[in-house]
Amino acid sequence: MKSLEIRQKFFEYFKNHGHEVVPSSSLIPAQDPTLLFANAGMNQFKDVFLGKEKRSYPRATSIQKCMRAGGKHNDLDNVGFTKRHLTFFEMMGNFSFGDYFKKEAIQFAWDFLTKEMGLPVEKLHVSVFTTDDQSYDLWHNMIGLPKEKIHRLGASENFWQMGDTGPCGPCTEIHLDHGDHLGCGKKTCDPACDCDRFLEIWNLVFMQFDRQPDGTDKPLKQTGVDTGMGLERLCAAVQNCDSVFETDIFTEIIQNIELLSGVNYKKSNSEKKAAFHVLADHIRASSLLISDGCAPSNEGRGYVLRKVIRRAALFTQKLSYKNFFPDLVRIVVQQIGNIYPELKTNEKLIVKVLQSEVEKFSVNLLRGQNILAKFFQLNKASNIITGPQAFKLYDTYGFPLELTILMAQENNFTVDVDNFKKEMETQKKQSGKKELAVEKVQLAKSLVTEFTGYKTLGTTATITAIICDKKVQGQAKAGQTCWIITDKSPFYISSGGQEGDLGWVLFGETKTKVLRLKKFDDARGIQIKLPINIKTNETVTLAVDSKHRADITKNHTATHMLQSALMNLFGKHIKQSGSLVDENHLRFDFTYHENLSPQQIKQVENLVNEKIMENIPLHTEITTHKKATNRGVIAFFGDKYNPDSVRVVEIPGFSAELCGGTHTQRTGDIGCFKIVEVSALSAGHRRIIAVTGPKALELFQQGFNDIKTLGQQFKVQKEEVVPAVEKQAEQLKILQKQIKTLKSQEWKTKLPQWQQEVTTINNIPFLFLPLEDFANDDMRQISKQLMQKKPGLYFLISKTNDKSIFICSLDKQFANRVNLKEFSTLLKEKYNLRGGGNQTSLQGGGPVFDPSLQIFITQWLNKQPA
Repeated sequence: MKSLEIRQKFFEYFKNHGHEVVPSSSLIPAQDPTLLFANAGMNQFKDVFLGKEKRSYPRATSIQKCMRAGGKHNDLDNVGFTKRHLTFFEMMGNFSFGDYFKKEAIQFAWDFLTKEMGLPVEKLHVSVFTTDDQSYDLWHNMIGLPKEKIHRLGASENFWQMGDTGPCGPCTEIHLDHGDHLGCGKKTCDPACDCDRFLEIWNLVFMQFDRQPDGTDKPLKQTGVDTGMGLERLCAAVQNCDSVFETDIFTEIIQNIELLSGVNYKKSNSEKKAAFHVLADHIRASSLLISDGCAPSNEGRGYVLRKVIRRAALFTQKLSYKNFFPDLVRIVVQQIGNIYPELKTNEKLIVKVLQSEVEKFSVNLLRGQNILAKFFQLNKASNIITGPQAFKLYDTYGFPLELTILMAQENNFTVDVDNFKKEMETQKKQSGKKELAVEKVQLAKSLVTEFTGYKTLGTTATITAIICDKKVQGQAKAGQTCWIITDKSPFYISSGGQEGDLGWVLFGETKTKVLRLKKFDDARGIQIKLPINIKTNETVTLAVDSKHRADITKNHTATHMLQSALMNLFGKHIKQSGSLVDENHLRFDFTYHENLSPQQIKQVENLVNEKIMENIPLHTEITTHKKATNRGVIAFFGDKYNPDSVRVVEIPGFSAELCGGTHTQRTGDIGCFKIVEVSALSAGHRRIIAVTGPKALELFQQGFNDIKTLGQQFKVQKEEVVPAVEKQAEQLKILQKQIKTLKSQEWKTKLPQWQQEVTTINNIPFLFLPLEDFANDDMRQISKQLMQKKPGLYFLISKTNDKSIFICSLDKQFANRVNLKEFSTLLKEKYNLRGGGNQTSLQGGGPVFDPSLQIFITQWLNKQPA
């Protein structure tokens, strides 16, 4: 049975048993900072289990894209070397939200595996939590499993919890017994053993408790079922494969690797087979991450993606000198592009990103390998790569720690990970990165704020709670800075890339400025400095800064129009990957594999402004997520939507998106639109910055005035300004070339004189040479000529307008006597001349040098050891 048929049978089975088939969410978790990536089927149902969200269905089923290559769940280092570990996998699951519980969940799982999948009953074992007698009895009495095939295991194996507190409960797992010939051979071997005898297939989690801060468990008012089964593992069991890499999910990819590398998989040794496995897994992982909007970077999710790609680049070298990893994208798209259409839409982007990343890393890979080889030689006695050495490879050559560990292991070395982490912490402190403290306050669930800001900019509201010093209280005194919660609020709180509102709170005639806005679950908080004493249940007036809001709405609506224009002009595969909307400008990040030409930028501007001039009324409505997406409304991967209630913002005939932000009434309210900058963030990711309304008008007026002024200066018409400036620039280039030639002739003429002026200080030939309007290149040439004539220390400094540049050269024979690093620090402290270099060379600049500089250097040189 092929994987596609297994997938179809799974959905059909649970659909026939009353489950709603729910599509996989993005690998990028929606508004969940606790997760790097979706790593379980229940991620998209987390708020349902927590009671924060309700769905129109009580039971659901899904096959969820999952990634375990970072954070708490990280299988990256194991991939390639075991038969089961993967970074990307698909988790099949069924879920109950207060509907059925243990009895039905166990029956569903058993019937699906034995009747639909045909797994042999005699090879199936189950495990239950030590004290879960109910599950034990169901397996024994209802299913009929003999007691020797039901294993009671502890909390580490068979108890699940969402966090230190909150929903938790026992779980039961179904395992396939491969037979004692594959295991450790011990009579005591059971599903808890790490050997390869038992393959865990399905985990059924029963949420029945609410763990308290003191560690006690209270029964939940509403129980839940959350199950998870890896599609790849199920395929291995059904297809009778010893390894997931032998299933049809991977065989076609492995065959393509054989064609591209010229290496036969079956005839390969274990090291090369591991390379096949790594590439087969990593091409799926990286392709799906990129298609879901993840981009390689040096932080967070982007860094995990970068590590995966670089690990693949390293293992590609074990099979071929050719960079064929990006060529594997095609086969992934062919295999699962119909299941995940975003792969087809973004195929060119995926290839472009992988090519760029691998090419950039290939240079550093070679350098890093050479450096690592030197470390191996240096550290023969200890067989340890030190923390600072591993950090240098990471910081200078982009070597993820995992790659250094892998290459060290191949050479029988270990890596000092603890000291590597210390180096990382030191760098973070030096870079000044600070995390803002998050204010956490538990409010009653009954406290809900109605948002009125779509319809009005002013609202009379009642104070329902006051928060001071992270404590909820009924009153507060004048002068205190605190949060007030109101039953209604017109203030938009920063979300979805849109900046929050500004405004005021009025207590009768007394007015105070809004300091911050924040969501407390379903309540909205307003931080203010109190002008008077207040109590709950008092009435206040909330007023939004209308100009600030108007400018933001112009930019937000224009962002939707920009997205639509890009898609209409250059393809539906273009996807938003980030945005920022404030009162001054809009910033739009998107996926596209090519740079935009000036002509294409003009096309975008023309289309957006054309729609602005049509003055189209905007239309908003509340509908279901399914109805919205079925009619082509844009929904973004990584954004979280309530399936039963989403807000559609539509510019009829041009744009329709799911959006909770504030917008103009008509497109004409925007006034005009102008792109001011287009840049590349990384391979396949672009950024547009644009302005609208008053800011765009200011830009046009400034541009007109600048052209007018230049026309008057050059005495030409406005349409002749650009040719006139280009002509002047060309003339300037010619003059600069002439000046450079004259300067070169000048110093060559003066060189013999300067060579005569070289003195000896502390047995070191020395010359302090002040110059004017000399460039770095000329100064280097002068220093080189002086050094060739008489090796010593030469300090050249050139004044240009109100600045100086300097070069200090020291012959290596004096490097053990003269400390240029110390000298550089002194120059900075005493003369504000900043530079850098090495033991024999410094280069830098600063303000016009003080005449005392020569005396200072002479005195300093005299103090150096003989």
